Amino acid sequence: MNDGGSGPREFFYGFTGLKEAGVPVELVEEDDFGAAPSSWRTGRRITGLIHRLTGLSAPSIAKYAQADVLSRLNAYDVIVATTNSQGMTMAFLRAWGCLRARVLFIPMGVLELNAPLLKRAVCKRLMRHVALAPLAQAEEDYLGRRLGSGIDIKRLPFGVDAQFWTAAEVNKSDGDYVLSIGNDWSRDYATLASAWHPEYPPLKVVTGLPVPPSAGSLEVIAGDWKRQLLSDEKVRDLFRGARFVVLPIRQTVQPSGQSACIQAMACGKAVILSDIAGLWSREIMADGKTCLLTPPGSVEGLQKAVEELLGNPKRVDEMGRYARQAVDDHFNLEIMTKALKLRLETLI
Repeated sequence: MNDGGSGPREFFYGFTGLKEAGVPVELVEEDDFGAAPSSWRTGRRITGLIHRLTGLSAPSIAKYAQADVLSRLNAYDVIVATTNSQGMTMAFLRAWGCLRARVLFIPMGVLELNAPLLKRAVCKRLMRHVALAPLAQAEEDYLGRRLGSGIDIKRLPFGVDAQFWTAAEVNKSDGDYVLSIGNDWSRDYATLASAWHPEYPPLKVVTGLPVPPSAGSLEVIAGDWKRQLLSDEKVRDLFRGARFVVLPIRQTVQPSGQSACIQAMACGKAVILSDIAGLWSREIMADGKTCLLTPPGSVEGLQKAVEELLGNPKRVDEMGRYARQAVDDHFNLEIMTKALKLRLETLI
């Protein structure tokens, strides 16, 4: 990661804003702590089984439990864990008693709807040793129900870098393609491909996931944020040039599609989004105003929404304006940074 460039800053989860405000913070990559001991780098089937059943990564625990690594970690007042693997590992080390630093864990689907019984029990026990900051109210409510009382949990409002994700100078609804983008496994490109008719405009899908063939015009563009296959500027150009954006998602309590959706909204684009249980704000993501919501997995529902926007360019423009206003008012990096700062102050 580079914390100084001109690209968007939302995936630092407020770090850059805290640093600019003079808060003593440090960005540390996992690789900075080295690797797990060599004895833990084998037995992938066993470690994979442990992870599936418990959510714990044995190699990660072995790495962070090393004396020199623990010494570094314990020098901090608070550690912000931004992946499920990090968060579960830090919770385990806190429960074990060897990690003294407080932990703020930003979970993202850490406890799925059909999680194994053992994983539910492990999460319920370990999450009492960390503070949780899910990025959506729906996930906060879900985890609160599943984990029970005594859990320190409060939503951290996710926001994008609204200074980077902006509309084109002339934001038109007559682009020559429709865009879909995303790499998480909750994306439902099978439903999207089935729904896309030959008479629809070309559909560009930016992903590293498999996309089934379609009767309609569908182009897959290789894209992966972690590997930077497309620059952020190129992704922004794709958003800006699209007629509108479609994000098909399977049912999940995770706020899947959140970042791509809000980035598109910040670029002034109307978005068709699956009405998942993990929708991050039902008040602001208002069906028919800031977005169009469709039933997850419904080919007919998706076609109806697509045709509704294709037949009404003025509505597309209006929805795009409301979408950008929602970002300015609720879904921007400044709001996320302020909330993160307040939450950290409660832990120090």
